[in-house]
Amino acid sequence: MSGACFRSEMKQLPLMLGKLLAGLVAVAGFTMAVLDVTRRADAPLPGIMAWLLLGAAGLLAFQRFSRSLVRRLSGEGNVSPAEARRTSLISWVILVLLALGFLLVSYLMTR
Repeated sequence: MSGACFRSEMKQLPLMLGKLLAGLVAVAGFTMAVLDVTRRADAPLPGIMAWLLLGAAGLLAFQRFSRSLVRRLSGEGNVSPAEARRTSLISWVILVLLALGFLLVSYLMTR
């Protein structure tokens, strides 16, 4: 790995970690909302709304980090915009798969 490539990867690391954390927050927030609704019949609406807002904030942060990363990748010149978009699409697919996995686990736990 060349020095320039290593520096490029290190510049992207904070955005990638932020994207990972935002994705986990989104999945956790929506999962907790589903668990609240399915486990308790008298779940308080403010509690459910708080989890939903946390999930939405995680999605918004994920999108912001994703766009920043695409902008940074396309600005460096060593990655084409199409490749940067493909990288972004892959991360969205992984996020959706994680969310579906958590929903499946929460569904199976509440049966």
